[in-house]
Amino acid sequence: MHSDALPVAVVLGLGQNGLATVRSLGRQGVPVIGIDRNLKQYTARTRYCRRLLCADFKSGEGLVDLLVNLGKRLPQRGVLFPSGDFSLELLSEKRQRLEPYYHFSFPEKKIVRLTLDKQLFYRFAELKGFAIPQTFFAQSDEEWRGIADQVRFPCIVKPFQPNLGWRQLFPDQKLFTAKSREDLLKVQNQLMPLHKDLIIQERIPGGDDRLFFSLAYLDKASRPMGIFTGRKLRQYPPDYGTSSMAESLWNPWIASKSIEILQAMEFTGYGSVEFRLDIRDQAYKVIEVTARTWFPHGISTACGQNLTYLAYCHLVGLPLPELSESRCSVKWIHEERDLRSSLDYLLAGRMTIREWLSSYRGKKTLAISARDDPAPALHLLAHMLSVPWRRFLSD
Repeated sequence: MHSDALPVAVVLGLGQNGLATVRSLGRQGVPVIGIDRNLKQYTARTRYCRRLLCADFKSGEGLVDLLVNLGKRLPQRGVLFPSGDFSLELLSEKRQRLEPYYHFSFPEKKIVRLTLDKQLFYRFAELKGFAIPQTFFAQSDEEWRGIADQVRFPCIVKPFQPNLGWRQLFPDQKLFTAKSREDLLKVQNQLMPLHKDLIIQERIPGGDDRLFFSLAYLDKASRPMGIFTGRKLRQYPPDYGTSSMAESLWNPWIASKSIEILQAMEFTGYGSVEFRLDIRDQAYKVIEVTARTWFPHGISTACGQNLTYLAYCHLVGLPLPELSESRCSVKWIHEERDLRSSLDYLLAGRMTIREWLSSYRGKKTLAISARDDPAPALHLLAHMLSVPWRRFLSD
């Protein structure tokens, strides 16, 4: 079928996550429109989509109005792919306005809320008997003091769901760390005026390579149509950031438990589940479920499991693509973020030069660089050369 006759895929956000989504669809001949408030970022320079500027991308109604007006001009219903939690929440809440014009790859509203609200999710996981880290919820000073006497240190503090104030003050910081009771009460004083709904959770010991994940697509009956597993190797920032290097690694237990969790949620559509291996009891503790494309999801496509294209075909009624068995060994590397992460590891003495170099051995897929789509990498290189090296690494 000629691409002009195919429904348009609309990708919300053209950061690295959105770039991977655009490429996974565009390379299959799907016409793609990418929407963002910053079309000059290097990840937005891909040739695989037509770009639309939305200056109030983060404000809500302006983006919905743009989508409705775009949908009215499309010859047939498009398919929406959010690449961030904000756009996921917005589209889910405004689905009634958008349904006449678009198919969705995310589940029903109550399930989306369950994935976005950490308190709801951890209480759900406890109720269903899924292993989670030691977790507390506090809103009063008295509750904070009681938790400070019980929680295992070090611990982390993060919001149920980041509000606008948190996103503005800490755009790249998902959580804070406390190493002692005194640290925790200081974090309380710092964060409580900004965000009342906070989670206090033990920090499971171990490095980033103990974080395992699955990517999956489920039909309307929550039956898995595709499942992929892997693990992180490095994050930026280390320990608490997003992936900078990951690898495909088939883990039957992760696959099975992920499906069990998703089916318990009555989840449908595209999602991911993340776990951390706790060597103290050799148990995988579930960290979160995501109802949108996940940061290093390009790795599954590189392994012959193009789950975003599977979702697209399933939603619009096209023949489903064949998926390769999830047995290949591929490393996914975000060139810019892994450079920063590696430097932090090296300076902290957590990795040697030899270990760093050897970590790049084997088959690789790069997040930014691609022979058939060179502009994002060229703009990244130009950015790296345009600022002092020391400042670039500290941005």
